[in-house]
Amino acid sequence: MTHSDRTDAVFEAFHSLSDEEWLHVLTASVSTREVCGVRMPDFPPDDTQREIHGHHGEVSIHEAHVFYREIKAYCAYAGRPVRPVRPETALLDFGCGWGRTARLFMKDVRPQSLVSVENTDRFLMAARRANPFLGFLQAGPVPPLPMVSESLDLVTSWSTFSHLDEFLSGQWMQEFHRLLKPGGLVVITTQSRRFLAFCAEQRLRRASGMRLEHPWHEACADSFVDEARANSDFEAGRFLHASSAKPPHFQAHYGEAIIPRNYVLKAWGGLFRMIEYLDNPVRLPQVLIVLQKIG
Repeated sequence: MTHSDRTDAVFEAFHSLSDEEWLHVLTASVSTREVCGVRMPDFPPDDTQREIHGHHGEVSIHEAHVFYREIKAYCAYAGRPVRPVRPETALLDFGCGWGRTARLFMKDVRPQSLVSVENTDRFLMAARRANPFLGFLQAGPVPPLPMVSESLDLVTSWSTFSHLDEFLSGQWMQEFHRLLKPGGLVVITTQSRRFLAFCAEQRLRRASGMRLEHPWHEACADSFVDEARANSDFEAGRFLHASSAKPPHFQAHYGEAIIPRNYVLKAWGGLFRMIEYLDNPVRLPQVLIVLQKIG
């Protein structure tokens, strides 16, 4: 087995690079399968990437890199920096899609300590085909995961908690608490209050006869149709969720979600200390929530 075929080849070749240098490597890998003599992971078909994120290729990598840098900055701020050497960081990426976020951390975390989970079969298979160097687990709709308690330092999740309802969000937060070591971190994103106006805009565009650009925009147009009530619920710190499916169909647990800051404090405050609730579209298109396990 050559160096470039080893599962840790990417880590060994690039772990000393700065985050910006690493970004250049990743963007180069969009168009070439080998960078600096190292075999890089493939990319899923563009249509698969667009289905998940609305874009693909370099644009998708740049968006993930922004999230990646925020994660690393807040981990350092909380006194739990991402470490490539002993003590190594053990990271779980939840709702990984095609494995985009985990790919960013291949420079910082050895493959045996970097695990991703995904519920959607098609996305899971796309992740495994594109990146055979990492482990991708099938996640059921509800916990538990087949992992040892207090075995993780960090859980990340991009845009998964912008879709799960209150029940599933709470179930998975309890599972993260079980899996994290004392003081371990959870870094997730959810939709902001601005999303209510975005949904209203999609309804107006559709009503005017304009063709919406993406099937997700159609779903948004059907979400939070009572905008005044949704804003009132947000101000009251209530969990907001809209779904096209109705109970008892399990798909009703998935849709569009907005999690207010006061909800996080009230519902999850017994499990986690809030490090950050960042609602700044200049830095990230979604709200960033950073929590640290209590105990």
